[in-house]
Amino acid sequence: MKDLNKTIDVVITWVDGSDQNLQKKRQQYLTDDAASDATSSTRFASNDEIYFAIASVLKYMPQSGKVYLVTDQQEPEFLSRFVEENICSADKIQVIDHQVLFKGYDEYLPTFNSLTIEALLWNIPNLSSEFIYLNDDVFFNGIVKSSDCFENDQVMVYGHWEKTALIKAKYKFRKWMNTISHKKLQPRFTIAQMLSADLVGLNQYYALDHRPHFVKTDLLKIYFQNNLDVLKSQLSHKFRHIDQFLPTALANHLAIQQNKAILKPDIHIAYIKPNGDVGVFVQELQDETIKYGCIQSLDLMTEQDQNIVRQAMIKKFNDYLPKAIQFGAA
Repeated sequence: MKDLNKTIDVVITWVDGSDQNLQKKRQQYLTDDAASDATSSTRFASNDEIYFAIASVLKYMPQSGKVYLVTDQQEPEFLSRFVEENICSADKIQVIDHQVLFKGYDEYLPTFNSLTIEALLWNIPNLSSEFIYLNDDVFFNGIVKSSDCFENDQVMVYGHWEKTALIKAKYKFRKWMNTISHKKLQPRFTIAQMLSADLVGLNQYYALDHRPHFVKTDLLKIYFQNNLDVLKSQLSHKFRHIDQFLPTALANHLAIQQNKAILKPDIHIAYIKPNGDVGVFVQELQDETIKYGCIQSLDLMTEQDQNIVRQAMIKKFNDYLPKAIQFGAA
C-alpha cells in the first residue's frame, strides 16, 4: 500500500572550486600519483548550476521534504535569498557541512572526491528513509511525482543491463600494467559501476546515466555497517581512484538483490555538454515530458554557449530563482 504522506528529501552535493581557501587545501593533498581526471578543475567548477538545481526542485517537486546541500565549509553566495525573497520556507534548504556528514568518519577529512562523499549521504542527520540525490549539474525539467521515484517500498531504477566480464578484464589488465609502467590510472564511470555490482556478487550491472538517483537510505546504511572495510577503503581516497565504486549504483544493485527495485528502461534527458547542440537543449527545456536534465561542464563551453544555456535556464526557472541570479549579482 502506498504511503502518500511519506517524506522524500533531496540531497545535492556542491563545491565552489573558485574558492581560494579550498584551492589551497586541495593543493596540500595533491600527490604525484593522483589521476589527472580526478583533479581536473572542471570537477570543482560552479557556474550557478546549484541555483538551477534547487529552483527545479521547488518548481517541479514542491511536495519534497528538505533539500540538503552538502558542502565543505562553503555556501552558495545567494543561497539565503531563497528564503529572504519568500521563494521557499525558512527550513526547506539545509546546509550539511562535511564535518556533519563525516561524523564518526572524520579521520577521512578533508576530501575532494564525490565518490567518497556519496558513500556517506546516508549519514545525514534526520534524512528521510527514501531520498533523491542530485549532482549540482542535474535538474528537474518537468513535474516529478513521488511514484516516479518510489512505490510500495520499492525504488525505481532506470537504465539497462551491461555485462561486467570485459570491463573487469580491462580493469585487471590496466592494474597489472601499472605495476610495470607506473602510469597513472584514470578512474572510469563504467569501472565504478562494475565494481558496485561486483560488491553484491552480480556479473552484470544496471547502467545508469546523468540524472537524479533514487536511494533507499537503509540499504546503504545497513550494508556499510556490515561491511565496514568496504566503506573505509572507499573513504580513504581524497581524489577519485580507479578502485572506487559508484555509491548510487551500489544502492541500485542492493535494491535489485533484495527485490526492492522496479527496473525501468533508460529515459531520455535534456542533456548538454561542451560542443553539444545548444539549440536542441534549449528546445528540450521547454518539453516538460522530459522529466530530467543535465548541464555537464558548463565552464568548458564557449562563452556564447554558456550565455545561451544560462539565459534559457533563467527563463525556465525565473519565478524560483533569487533576483541576483535573474538579473546579475546584486
